[in-house]
Amino acid sequence: MLKEKIYKMDYYSEKILTVLLLIFEYIAIIVAEKISLIIQNNIPYTAGKFYIPDIYFYLVIPAIYIFFVEHTKVNERFIFFWETMQRTFYAVLYSEIFCIIALYVFKSSNYLSRSYIVIFFMISFLSLYLFRQLLVKTCNRLNILKTPVIFVGNGKATEDIIYFTNHNNCFGIKVADIVEEIEDISQLRKNIIRKIEQLKVKTIIIAIPNLEKNKLLDLVEDIQPLVRNLMFVPNTVGIPVINLEVKKIYESNMLLLSIRNNLAKKTNRRIKRIFDIVFSLLTMVIIIPVSIIVMILIMIESPGAAPIFKHYRVGRGGTLFPCYKFRSMVPNAKEKLQEYLKNNPEAKIEWDKYFKLKNDPRITKIGKIIRKTSIDELPQFINVLKGEMSWVGPRPIIKDEIHYYGKYIKDYYAVLPGITGMWQVSGRSEIGYKDRVSLDVWYVRNWSIWIDITLILKTIKIVLFRKGAY
Repeated sequence: MLKEKIYKMDYYSEKILTVLLLIFEYIAIIVAEKISLIIQNNIPYTAGKFYIPDIYFYLVIPAIYIFFVEHTKVNERFIFFWETMQRTFYAVLYSEIFCIIALYVFKSSNYLSRSYIVIFFMISFLSLYLFRQLLVKTCNRLNILKTPVIFVGNGKATEDIIYFTNHNNCFGIKVADIVEEIEDISQLRKNIIRKIEQLKVKTIIIAIPNLEKNKLLDLVEDIQPLVRNLMFVPNTVGIPVINLEVKKIYESNMLLLSIRNNLAKKTNRRIKRIFDIVFSLLTMVIIIPVSIIVMILIMIESPGAAPIFKHYRVGRGGTLFPCYKFRSMVPNAKEKLQEYLKNNPEAKIEWDKYFKLKNDPRITKIGKIIRKTSIDELPQFINVLKGEMSWVGPRPIIKDEIHYYGKYIKDYYAVLPGITGMWQVSGRSEIGYKDRVSLDVWYVRNWSIWIDITLILKTIKIVLFRKGAY
């Protein structure tokens, strides 16, 4: 019974999911077209009502979009949240270009409207992404349409893969069984084949990164003919894998791993800078009114004290710059801290480890609120506009913290420090400095604009739920 149940689950889940994705993608495109038409036809001073013939509206355009969604592998299971956004963006971009070319080729360019093209680009991107997320959330909540997988190896690699698929907006996997790693490769092979025959599962993941090449080759040669998908975890521990590309040298049956350093390219640094400026200008509508209210409250609680103070931090290339923040502490904060640490040994240990205190005696009443909500960091958008900081990057450190980075300080120096970053969305004040350094290095070595967008979205979520900030 178990064998038949798992086999049917494996066989039908992929087919059902494929059909559901096609339906959701089609609906997403139709909805995007409808919304875009409503917006287009309500823009003042446009020349008449814009329309799209039914054959294009209901057939040609959705077909083109669905083709490029599949072509860019938007629905792949083992990809990050931000990679889904990236692939959806390119699918929409390619689709729009193809649609424009097709309309010109078939002499239907009179249906084109430049404003509609721009509107539809943005709306279709959001619609495709949100409809997909709706399907992902529904499937995961109901715990359905997950691919059954047999894992080989019961170590950390297996745990990490399972955790990844359950926490990254993936459609997920269902662990059918785990075959424990043993030294006897012949017996291990027999155990795997027996599980495949028992459960009829068509996806195998060999999660043993340190497995010897010859043993791995033996397993692959014997198992591959028995399954539909065979994956294995190569030994790439410590290598920044997000920007890693696989080059296939067919004649030698060899793989060449290429690692891109995105921030080494001037074009990417310019893109990051343009994003910072545009995002700063867009958010000023919210930042300025909130800042005025906060400054008034600070001046009421601490008369005579400047509502914004600057503290010199280490920036790109190791240069110091004035980092702006709203005042959240009493004017004699330094003296009060020294006295408190002297009389509280436990607080001294906490300060030496995190450079922060959960119960900081220097913080004012309004200071507790703006720190908890991270509003105290809003003035740093001035640093962003000045080119001293970025919206996303390693948090700016003081000179006394440089030694914590050791040999990785070059990674920190390579980029502008950020208002938010990997540390903030991964636990903030709840994680130690060693982990903070690892996160900063990971960000620098794996940067992409999509990671920046994702980290900003995650930061907003964390700030709203007030997790890990003090």
